[in-house]
Amino acid sequence: MAWISEAQKHYEEYVDYYTSLLEDYVDDHILELAPAYGQLQEAAVGYLEEVAKKYVNEQNPDFIPTRRWAKKIQEEYLTKIIPELNLLNAKLQPFATSVICGTVFYGANTTAYILEQAAKCAVTVPNLMASGVLGIIANPWLPDKKTYSDRIRTSVSLVASKSEEVVKELVTKKMQYSDAAKKLSQGIQESYYNASRIIRTEMTRANALGTSYSLMENADIVDGKYRDATFDSKTSAYCAADADYSKRNPYDLDYDTPTNPGLPGRRIPNHPHCRCRWVAILSGLGIKNRQKAALDKYGDLYYTKAASYDDYAKEVGLPSVKDMVNADNPKKYLRPGETLADLNRQVVRKRFNGQIITVPLGLDIHN
Repeated sequence: MAWISEAQKHYEEYVDYYTSLLEDYVDDHILELAPAYGQLQEAAVGYLEEVAKKYVNEQNPDFIPTRRWAKKIQEEYLTKIIPELNLLNAKLQPFATSVICGTVFYGANTTAYILEQAAKCAVTVPNLMASGVLGIIANPWLPDKKTYSDRIRTSVSLVASKSEEVVKELVTKKMQYSDAAKKLSQGIQESYYNASRIIRTEMTRANALGTSYSLMENADIVDGKYRDATFDSKTSAYCAADADYSKRNPYDLDYDTPTNPGLPGRRIPNHPHCRCRWVAILSGLGIKNRQKAALDKYGDLYYTKAASYDDYAKEVGLPSVKDMVNADNPKKYLRPGETLADLNRQVVRKRFNGQIITVPLGLDIHN
């Protein structure tokens, strides 16, 4: 049995390596957006200065601005920055299509390669087509009914609404120009941060989805999958808890896909900036104890033999998973339309009318 334990060990090491490559890829793409947001910020503040000179600085001191007058200036300002917003949308377009699509392929293909190298046997590469993957991306299968594209374009909508708000406060003299320019710049910087967060989160989701498809194609050599969470002080409570739970109780290979959606607190991504990934349990191999990269309480890298996040927490003096969960805000793991009851919902997979469906635990679907 020694060689099969080594195979699981090598599988997990390959996953570490290809995940680090993906993280570098994500960072590089996010940095590509910085100049576009910088250009938007420069143009937006410049147009705001024009508005200040034309309608505020040269205004009659006794003039009382009306709502219609302020609305007219808002529309005039938006007309000027719409080309800049359209340019930003064009820069974001690949992140809603080709980049996300490519990340699904990356997750699927690297997982197939890792399985082949670790198990030393022939594997099946998922027959994914770009059109099919883009269909998943465009299909609002997520609980909040939003698509990948909707999520990523949210940042542009934030800039437009923030611009309207700032112009109104400027022309109605509720704010000085310097304060208005500062507030607008902060709004655009916040938009860049939100876009970065959304892109990073959606690429994590796409990679996890690609991984699941590859594992499903190779179900003959894979028993299940578990969440692998990063070992450091920034790991969220529910990610740490689910990582420890799923090692003992692996998930079905199709779990957290459009056909078998993941549950709140037990899916990837679990929250914005989630860094988790799915790891396969090779058939008959179990999970090999191995050293895992982690950060100590000072933020320095070291290697731990901790088999769970709880064991790691004891090593470095962090709170236990139970204490983390008790102190955490569970609402941050919910999406629109979900309630706190969903966090504790227990489900099982059953066959009904020739199909496998997800039902609440204890429900008899045949009566």
